[in-house]
Amino acid sequence: MIYNVILYMFCGIVLNSWVLPLYSVVAYSAALKTIDFVVEGIDRAKCAMIVTEYPTEICKVLSDTFGSGVTRVDATGGYSKRNKSIVYFVVNRYQVHRMKERVHEIDSKAYIIMSEVADIFSNNMDKA
Repeated sequence: MIYNVILYMFCGIVLNSWVLPLYSVVAYSAALKTIDFVVEGIDRAKCAMIVTEYPTEICKVLSDTFGSGVTRVDATGGYSKRNKSIVYFVVNRYQVHRMKERVHEIDSKAYIIMSEVADIFSNNMDKA
């Protein structure tokens, strides 16, 4: 992308016109995003790492609300030296807001780290 933008800028300087290079950048950006959607899918999952002192309650609420499993890892605070847990949970982008609300209802000081998940491989079968 950077190479092509530099190339388009060079063309704008040579042609002494910025109309075509700017249209090219917009078209190229749209094409890149479209290819990402085709290759990776529109609805990418997100993982939440929730650092909390109330892991049992949060695990129960997330499991009951979303009907999926959670993973809990015991941890110790690096600064506070207090016992904490990290709850690892995978949601889709439409569920993120509801998940944050449920977690903060239980622990207003919970630290939530969100990141995109490229692939999920599971042997769990949906109960349909």
